[in-house]
Amino acid sequence: MTISEGSVLICGLGALGQACLERLLRFDVPLAAVDLLQPQWRRAELAGHVSLLVKGDMRKAQVLEKAGIRKCRSVLLLSADSQVNLEAALMVRLLNPDADVVVRSSSGEQAIGQLLEQRLPKVAVVDPLVLTAGAIASAVQPREGLIQLDSDTQGDTISVVSAAEASREQTGRRLRQAGGSAADLWMIRRQGGVAAAQPTQTAQQRLSQHLRGWQRRWRALPRRQLGWLVPLLLCAVASGLVLFSERAGDWRRALLITLGLLQGEFVDPVMLLRERDLWQLVAGLSYALLGTLITSALVALILEQLLTERLGLQRRERLRVGSRQVLIVGGQDVVEPIRTLLMGERIGVQTASFAEGRGGLESQLERLKHTKLVGVGLLSDNLLSNVHAALTLQQSHPSCRLAVLAHALEASDQLGRLLGGISVISGADLAADALVATAFGERVERVLQINGANQLVVRYRVEPNDQLCGLTIARVENGYGMNVLRHQRRHRSSARAIPPLDWALQPGDEISVLASLDSLRRVECGDCEPPQWCVELQANPHPNERFVVQQCLARFLNLAPGQVQNWLDGHWHRSQPLDRDLAELMCQELQRLRVETRLCSGAELSPARNCHG
Repeated sequence: MTISEGSVLICGLGALGQACLERLLRFDVPLAAVDLLQPQWRRAELAGHVSLLVKGDMRKAQVLEKAGIRKCRSVLLLSADSQVNLEAALMVRLLNPDADVVVRSSSGEQAIGQLLEQRLPKVAVVDPLVLTAGAIASAVQPREGLIQLDSDTQGDTISVVSAAEASREQTGRRLRQAGGSAADLWMIRRQGGVAAAQPTQTAQQRLSQHLRGWQRRWRALPRRQLGWLVPLLLCAVASGLVLFSERAGDWRRALLITLGLLQGEFVDPVMLLRERDLWQLVAGLSYALLGTLITSALVALILEQLLTERLGLQRRERLRVGSRQVLIVGGQDVVEPIRTLLMGERIGVQTASFAEGRGGLESQLERLKHTKLVGVGLLSDNLLSNVHAALTLQQSHPSCRLAVLAHALEASDQLGRLLGGISVISGADLAADALVATAFGERVERVLQINGANQLVVRYRVEPNDQLCGLTIARVENGYGMNVLRHQRRHRSSARAIPPLDWALQPGDEISVLASLDSLRRVECGDCEPPQWCVELQANPHPNERFVVQQCLARFLNLAPGQVQNWLDGHWHRSQPLDRDLAELMCQELQRLRVETRLCSGAELSPARNCHG
């Protein structure tokens, strides 16, 4: 049996490979597979959808040739052994330089994976565990909101919130296909954190930056151990002024003696005290000893700070009483991505491990008892340990949100409903969506779960022959059911979060979108839903406002200003079909210019039927 041109090859038909196979069926492409042994199908009908199944080692050229590697448009290397996948990627690139290669990896091969992505074209190395960070962060935080995007240049963040909270924000749009038609969620943009530093800084800005650095270092010092130092020094100086003054008002000489003794020096102060009584000499010796202890403590503290920075050691963070915290048990590779996602919500992330036994988890919970524990993520490889710990925590912390990661579980939704109040996240399902999207040339940054549906944050680069080239933001969102998070023009360093609906995509632009796998399939197949709404208007503006109305019409209708001049004759006119978001925005702008408008469905023939003013 031979494979046709443009097929997709899946190497490794384990739980993840079969999950990818199920999703690839919707793309209507020929499918081939390679596995070392006969696969154990979780659904018998899946075997009938594979045009060619080759048994053998995916690293061998003859096995790949037999599977039709030279005709494949994409290759997914999904063995559980990351080293086998990376070795197979090199062989695939030699046999087929044009195919998109997706390599499943683990954290141990992160460095070599990044090097392969840089050196080999169309190779994407993906860690399935890291992709789950967004879903875990949304499951453990206390409210229905998740940071989707951090803008590195402006400090803006995009969050998904409920409609009630979105009504308080000025910038936002309704989220599309985020879990079905019943979902009433919005994307909003917030000013988060401090804006990025300017390329050229004034002396005052540099001084302020240095002061903030010293302030952070001072806050990092152990306050409980050093809290006695400042009062002790003040008392010692005050006592020294009284003890060592020869006569009233001679405070300068007494201050000199006191400071000399507190430095740990005793010889020079003795010369100054040679005419004094014995008890004053004893007091001077005591001050010298106290100064020696203080000096030694400061030297030890400075050395500890320097060695900590040089050796990369970290002092255990002291948690503020009442602060909101999330505990991640296992899954150390996703801790930093989760911490980044929750940073904008001012939620700290702490870690624990089942490797230390139940005592490790209990000691961490004891440490967090003075804080507000809002969520716990249980991410170890042992599903039973995760479930056991979740059920225990559900009794001891009923208000805490719990998330369990099931790496290869198929029916995660059913298990979550069975346990009640515990979110069960299927790592295989999340990773399969991302891997399939990557197989068609997209760059998936993270995977989220919103209202139970998997949503991908995907980065696009618009090419001249792309399906998206020339479309407006409104057309991309309404036609393909995606949400445009960020738009960056070519040759510009900054990106615009939640760009305006009437912006058009040009070759070389980059966009980040939030979309389901079905939306990405529609882009791949060119299945764009046509616009279905029209704007009816009656315009007879004042001569002073005529040009402004003309410009507004031309902008929304994508026409030259001269082409809409006959629209200003005072009669009713109907626009061509538009996307509803763009039509609503056009109505708002024209009504602000005192133009009477009506919004109606494009299928309506009469302006009086089912029109909305």
